[in-house]
Amino acid sequence: MQEFLNRENVVRGILLFILCTFAGLFLSFLWSGSQDIKQVFREMRIEMLLGACLCMFVDWVFGALRFHVFVRKVTPTIRFRDSLRANLSTLCVSAITPFQTGGVGYLYIYARAGVPLSGAITSGILCFFSTLITLILCAGAILWLDPPFLPKGVTWVNLFSFLIFGLVFVSFLLLIFKPEIVFRLFHWLCDAAQRRFKRLAPVLERVTSKVEQLTTEHKTFATMFFRDHKWTCALSILLTCGFLGARIVGSYIVVQALNGDTTLWELCVTGLVLNFVVLFAPSPGASGVAEVVTVGLMENLIAKELIPLFVLLTRFFSIYCAVVVGGIISSLQVAKDFRSNKKDVAKDTMS
Repeated sequence: MQEFLNRENVVRGILLFILCTFAGLFLSFLWSGSQDIKQVFREMRIEMLLGACLCMFVDWVFGALRFHVFVRKVTPTIRFRDSLRANLSTLCVSAITPFQTGGVGYLYIYARAGVPLSGAITSGILCFFSTLITLILCAGAILWLDPPFLPKGVTWVNLFSFLIFGLVFVSFLLLIFKPEIVFRLFHWLCDAAQRRFKRLAPVLERVTSKVEQLTTEHKTFATMFFRDHKWTCALSILLTCGFLGARIVGSYIVVQALNGDTTLWELCVTGLVLNFVVLFAPSPGASGVAEVVTVGLMENLIAKELIPLFVLLTRFFSIYCAVVVGGIISSLQVAKDFRSNKKDVAKDTMS
């Protein structure tokens, strides 16, 4: 995991994230015309953004609590501070990797905090499972209600999202309850690779052995959670609603700060649709995609000249700040591990 977070990978991911982000923001500003932005900024009620900042912290806390309620069952001595660090590291790594594959972030922090790798993996899978359940229910509700203020074509996006979430939901059910099926598929792929690339055989054998061990341990932890901690699983869904709700309320406060005229219900629906789109977006942290999609979703809700600043501010509070803070946390941990490894090597050399 530490090798994954090496300097080259991180720099490459950050540059791609920045490039996609600027492209998305440029398109949003180009859509509205820059001549009205200065006037909007002058009339903006900046003091109201403190509320959006508070929602950002609530988002971070709820996201950390989702991890914490599971991980503390695996490692009772874990501190909430470590879960907060793990959540922010996940948000950062998600922003610099395609398809928001941020799992390495929380696994790395939790491993350094003494949590078994298999237990951390199970906790992460159950957290994502809670997200899928929440978004499936929301996508179904929006399909049923079909709000008139959504742009044309969004109904098809909701239907597509509902089907994709359903497929991923089934995949994760197998991963939770029947991980041996997933392992058999992985084992078959490794065997095929060994026959094709014989030089990789020793490495693949070690990887297969490790994955088999993790699969066995993961099934034990998953069984424990669903047998002995059902209320913890239910609480995870409520915490998922909590951090999604914090982001939606934060976007509503941003609209009020810009003197926009829309309702919390309308922003709730558009915010959920945005989550449907960006969850599996291929760009790092859904950068570029999220900015452009937000423009399309908001064009019927607020004045055209408000949209660029709305996009910038909502993304700032929902992801940009988390990338910076999570990046600092991850970098400090990597630096600490590097110094520790260096000291161990020096001791071995002296002995």
